[in-house]
Amino acid sequence: MSEHSFLPTDFVNRMERDLGPDFHAFLRSYEENKISALRFNPVKADENAKSAMGDILLDQVSWSPNGYYYDDETSRPGLHPYHQAGVYYIQDASAQLPVEMLGVEPGDYCLDLCAAPGGKSTQIAGYLNGNGILVSNEPMKNRAKILSENIERLGIKNAIVISEYPDKLAEHFPEYFDKIMVDAPCSGEGMFRKNPDACREWSLDSVEMCAARQAEILDRAYEMLIPGGKLCYSTCTFARLEDEEVVEAFIARHPDMTLVREKRLWPHEVKGEGHYAALLAKADDGRINLCRDSRSEMSLKKTNDKMLNDYLTFAKESLVEPLADNLLLLNDLLYHLPEGCPDFSGLHVLRGGLFLGTLKKNRFEPSHALALALKSNEVKNTFNLSKDSKEIQDYLHGQSIYGDVKDGWILITVDGYSIGWGKAVKGQIKNHYPKGLRLF
Repeated sequence: MSEHSFLPTDFVNRMERDLGPDFHAFLRSYEENKISALRFNPVKADENAKSAMGDILLDQVSWSPNGYYYDDETSRPGLHPYHQAGVYYIQDASAQLPVEMLGVEPGDYCLDLCAAPGGKSTQIAGYLNGNGILVSNEPMKNRAKILSENIERLGIKNAIVISEYPDKLAEHFPEYFDKIMVDAPCSGEGMFRKNPDACREWSLDSVEMCAARQAEILDRAYEMLIPGGKLCYSTCTFARLEDEEVVEAFIARHPDMTLVREKRLWPHEVKGEGHYAALLAKADDGRINLCRDSRSEMSLKKTNDKMLNDYLTFAKESLVEPLADNLLLLNDLLYHLPEGCPDFSGLHVLRGGLFLGTLKKNRFEPSHALALALKSNEVKNTFNLSKDSKEIQDYLHGQSIYGDVKDGWILITVDGYSIGWGKAVKGQIKNHYPKGLRLF
């Protein structure tokens, strides 16, 4: 039996028509092992991280300056302490292309419209580097939770994670964003080699249904893009009906949109599973846009000093620069909003900026998100562990560790990269690594 006999017949016949002489090379790519990659997170990683992982990394991904291939038969980077610390994100090399094309710059207001599980959102956040706004949206509630967890793990402070359908989001954010990423739900043909089970869900009808849905999503994205803004549309499918034809029809509906660049990665030509991306620009008509100005600041729920005393005490004792402005209290959960945060009232928000922690009776408990977002020089008391040490494994398994430290909250780091909290009492550092993340 051929290694590619699992492929749907209609898919094979269409690809043979579309690819012509390249078809057999494309088909042979399904007989090869899948190629794995990761992407370093500029919010936390530095050159030392790459050097420390030299025994895992292979070649750099040519279109992604932070992307590297690795051999998943000899290494398991998903279990490495650096992964838990958010130093990198495991992401197919092809999927790293669209954000590189989008050209995000610090200070941009960005939207990732179909964002789960978070690969492209965290890549966008790396280019923002804490400056600007990122709205990461995922309509499916269970997938939005995974998105929020990945935003947290990578230490991102300036993201708002929302779970809404594009039409409601478009009503809330008319002509608001400088850069929009639309990694649209698709028929997933680029996943066949990686996940043959995806073949069972594929049909010619599903391709047509996806194309219709993609057109609707793009129209809503258009409504949220400022004049002069840029939009990148991408899929992990090979169907022209979902890719080039969707973009051509979109431009026909919106003549003020221009195709700047179009790129397709084929699995028989590059090391990756394949991807399609199109960068589009909206004409700048010279109008003065007031939409963003009128929504530039989130209406903060008023909090009295007494309610915040426990947090302010923690901040004074533990942080070098207390995060005491732009605070939002939702019930007993305290958030730090990014500068220029939009009004997200009326939307289903999973994460409104940086989650600082929980105000409990007569005490404040800092969040895991805050730990991951802090650098060691931003905290008064830290305790560093080596990535190869027994202590870091003990910590990730939920055990106490011991050291010569002052009593109180301690930021635990691995080779200098923040990974979680501990609380020291007479040399014993009690473990506050979340139970749901612990290794077993």
